[in-house]
Amino acid sequence: MSKNKFSNLKRGKCHKCNKIKSRTNPLAICHECKKRFCYDHIYSGQINSTMPNNERIRDVCSKCKEKYNYKSL
Repeated sequence: MSKNKFSNLKRGKCHKCNKIKSRTNPLAICHECKKRFCYDHIYSGQINSTMPNNERIRDVCSKCKEKYNYKSL
C-alpha cells in the first residue's frame, strides 16, 4: 500500500535541463527565484555585497547570479 502512495508523487525536475531528481542526480533550490536545478546548473557558495558577515552562503542559478551580483566565495 505505501509503495503505491509514493509512486503517485511527482518527482522534481531541473528547471533548465528537465532531468528528473534521483539519488545520482540531486536537486538544489535557487535562493532568489526558488526554482530547482541539478548541480550542473547551479552555482554553490555564492555571496553578494548586501549580505551580512554571519549569513550562510547561497546556491543561486546563473540568471540570479548576474541579476543580483553574486560572486564566488
